Amino acid sequence: MSLRMMTLRLTLSILGLILYLFIFGSVTYAWVTMAQINNIDNLTLIASSGRELLVSTDDENYDTTISLQQLHVSNQLKDVTTSDGIHFTRGGYMERGDAIAQQDYMVIDLYFKSTARERDLFLMNRTFENSNRGTYIESNGINFIPKVHYTEDNHRLVLKDSIIRYYAKDAVRISFGEMDEEGQVQQATIYDPSENEFRGYGKSFGAYSYYLARTNTPLYLPEYTPSIIYGLSELDPANPYQVLDNRSWISRLKPTDETDLNGKTIYKTKIRLCIWIEGWDPDAIDGILNDQLRIQLEFKLAHRAT
Repeated sequence: MSLRMMTLRLTLSILGLILYLFIFGSVTYAWVTMAQINNIDNLTLIASSGRELLVSTDDENYDTTISLQQLHVSNQLKDVTTSDGIHFTRGGYMERGDAIAQQDYMVIDLYFKSTARERDLFLMNRTFENSNRGTYIESNGINFIPKVHYTEDNHRLVLKDSIIRYYAKDAVRISFGEMDEEGQVQQATIYDPSENEFRGYGKSFGAYSYYLARTNTPLYLPEYTPSIIYGLSELDPANPYQVLDNRSWISRLKPTDETDLNGKTIYKTKIRLCIWIEGWDPDAIDGILNDQLRIQLEFKLAHRAT
């Protein structure tokens, strides 16, 4: 749900969307990197360092590279909300209704296939920007000058015409889930990459407080809080093929009738990623309007925790 009188449009400058697939020891990784989202003309997917893990958008043309023409992704994010990471709605200061995929939020459907022994797919390895590996979401930040007084966390009073810095990265959410044979996601996991539950969903400070002060219009916070994870699965330090928890598990690759040139069985799965600006986040304020996001997602095949 939006927390502004006008639709918040976050224009992102896209330099590239790169999917790297590689083997580290016998543990398989995949990377999705989105940077400077605004110019989708430069978006590409690349798989590298071997062919044990391949990616496709149609389950037919697997390769180490996917061209822009094979993808259908949004180059804008608007503030929307969801209770399950599958169904998205608009509301608040916009006309209420279903949010539109690839117009209001980003959807990416990907097939994975592998012959590796590890067959459970995870989003993993939270790290920092410009790292060669890991999952990160970063943005430059925007200086916001409020038109009224409002409150921030810890009851801090933010004065009119003062300067406060907000970051689009803190309002981003990602959901991921396995797709069934009908192309539907039955269950998805919502991940808050800020990993800051204190500034999470449905807080009364920040954007919500600013809206009340700015419009003097009643608005009730949501009564229901979605199930959200604030961290990713971690590997056992003593076993790089074993996770310690299943928080960010996505899917298990399933055996097919196909084999590779060496006669090994090929395992496959299809997943859906959704990326959006959470309208009920305290950082979803007008100040992030022109911020730019850089996103990198690392996927890994490993054994589930028991």
